[in-house]
Amino acid sequence: MNYKIAQLKKFDDDRGSLIVFLKESELDDAKKRFGQIYFVTFKKKGMIRGNHYHKKWHEWFGIITGKVEVCLEDVRTKKRVIFNLSANHGKYIRLEISPFIAHSFKSLTEYAALLNYADGEWSKKDNFDYKL
Repeated sequence: MNYKIAQLKKFDDDRGSLIVFLKESELDDAKKRFGQIYFVTFKKKGMIRGNHYHKKWHEWFGIITGKVEVCLEDVRTKKRVIFNLSANHGKYIRLEISPFIAHSFKSLTEYAALLNYADGEWSKKDNFDYKL
């Protein structure tokens, strides 16, 4: 299954922290086109977002606040992984997923928020429902 988890470097000073989410130098040429950046929020514990996959997009997710359970499944092989991502002021994690990886996020806290970058713009033609 094609996904990656990266721990991001945090730069602290007396104003707060700065975390570089994604740099052009981390992308191969095929991924260097701009798509869209968006936030995904969860209003209460137990809410599920996602349950779909894309045939063309690569996506990068970072948790901003709260804790979520992540379920990923390769729609071609049916290989599945489940793990948690938590906003932790000591560590910042980025999850990268490739095309054909179905993904869902379930909030484990009363409120959670994710940052997402996709290398393509959302299109109904490239968004396929998939129950995880």
